[in-house]
Amino acid sequence: MYIEFLSDSWSFFKVHAVALSLIVLPFAIPVEIFNTLYQHVFTNGEEQILPMVIHFIVYPIYTIAVVYYIASFVSGEAIGSKALWRLGMKRWFPYITLSALVGLATIGGLVLLIVPGIIVIVRCAFAEFELLLNHREPMDAIIKSAASTKEHFWIILSGFAVITVVLYAPYIMFFSLFDETSTAFWVIEMLVSFAYAVLDVLFIIFAFRVYEYAKSQDSADV
Repeated sequence: MYIEFLSDSWSFFKVHAVALSLIVLPFAIPVEIFNTLYQHVFTNGEEQILPMVIHFIVYPIYTIAVVYYIASFVSGEAIGSKALWRLGMKRWFPYITLSALVGLATIGGLVLLIVPGIIVIVRCAFAEFELLLNHREPMDAIIKSAASTKEHFWIILSGFAVITVVLYAPYIMFFSLFDETSTAFWVIEMLVSFAYAVLDVLFIIFAFRVYEYAKSQDSADV
């Protein structure tokens, strides 16, 4: 079944790639340019804290916007980019709280021989939808996600694994051909990071596809 969901997710991404890019790139491009210059020009990659903090602050705005865009299209409502960004800023604090809780749990799980961290990622796959679309508090969203993903664990895990391999195996192979200290490397790395900022939306689209399926199954069982 995850193959069908992957196919649906890719089809959705292809149709909406331009709209999604217009939501993501106005934030991602300046952040990635700053990160590249900071790491390769100003600090030579010796200090990563500031780029991580900036990414942590900016990432929720366009991610929230992406979630609302996907949900609005599915429900038949059209929302413009500016309105989506405003929603991103409005819901920034609860989302960043959710991200921090999930991130800490994931890191803790990864420390414990990796597998628990992967379980956390999968079981929290619906948390952002519960937070943003059903207006749950961060912890309630995590609890609800953990319950809702239980029956769909292997579908989500398989889909995430396929997307990760398809997206990042070529990335790793390509950049293994370059000298990391060369100017060409960090210029190309910056340009590629723009594309991956958009391509990473596939994880959200796939999770939302499974989320909608899970809701339909719950409704059918009532």
